Amino acid sequence: METVRQAFEAWNAGDIDVELMPLKNVEIALQQVDAFNRRDVEGVVAYASPKVEWEDSMFWTEHVRTYRGRAELRDWVEKVLEPWETLRVRADELAETTEGRVFARLSLTGRGKASGAVTEQHAWTVLWFANGLCTRRRVFRDRDEALEAAGLSE
Repeated sequence: METVRQAFEAWNAGDIDVELMPLKNVEIALQQVDAFNRRDVEGVVAYASPKVEWEDSMFWTEHVRTYRGRAELRDWVEKVLEPWETLRVRADELAETTEGRVFARLSLTGRGKASGAVTEQHAWTVLWFANGLCTRRRVFRDRDEALEAAGLSE
């Protein structure tokens, strides 16, 4: 496999038996993205630690807020998905560090339920993992700040 995305697509197509190999953090992050795109709230929450700290700014329309625990994460996912007829997240750039962090550039494209307007937004995120679960998420408008938080400063 040339890339993690190709590995994920092969897994999604049933060409790889995931139970035979442990998941890397970047693969777990991609599974969370896939669950989000399917509007599978429980699928997103399943990859989160019970004590997860999930930071978000609601598409930069609000101040950054941290959602704590699976119940608050579940509420966040439902709140984010609710106003959108369609909402799709794409992870364009991924890097995994040796400290259990994943850096990603996210592209979000959505069509509002009420307005029908299409919007696209880009952001960077850093996810922290322990024992196969996401323990923390931070969002950034600036790539360099995200790289620094991930421990990947250029």
